[in-house]
Amino acid sequence: MNTRTRTAPSAAKGLLAGAMLLTGLLAGTPAAHADHQSCSNRTDVPGVCLKVVNEGLRVTYAEAYHDGRTGAWTGHIDLHREGRHTIQRGDHTPPQAAIWSGVDDYTAGSRICAQGWEKVGSGWRPKGRTCFEVR
Repeated sequence: MNTRTRTAPSAAKGLLAGAMLLTGLLAGTPAAHADHQSCSNRTDVPGVCLKVVNEGLRVTYAEAYHDGRTGAWTGHIDLHREGRHTIQRGDHTPPQAAIWSGVDDYTAGSRICAQGWEKVGSGWRPKGRTCFEVR
């Protein structure tokens, strides 16, 4: 009895298996899940960072927070979400993070921003701003 079988060269087998796996993945691929993170980088007013977790136009988490590079300043950080109320914590040294978590659907081009405000005497001074555009 002949037990010998014909086999394709191993490189061809690998390519075929890879193509089959890729085809299966593409067929069932969900919408892209992204983590956006940016920090204000202007040298005159650094101070805040923004993290947004989204899947297309759906946002499930947003956080505006102190960047840690600018030392401990007294004030607060606003989390602006276009079309929704602004989230803001009380004044602290350093400022505490403003966080939103849930499910929000946005329209393409909507912006979510982090804006810091440093307490100076009886007034306020901008302390960094960074934004994310939902797409």
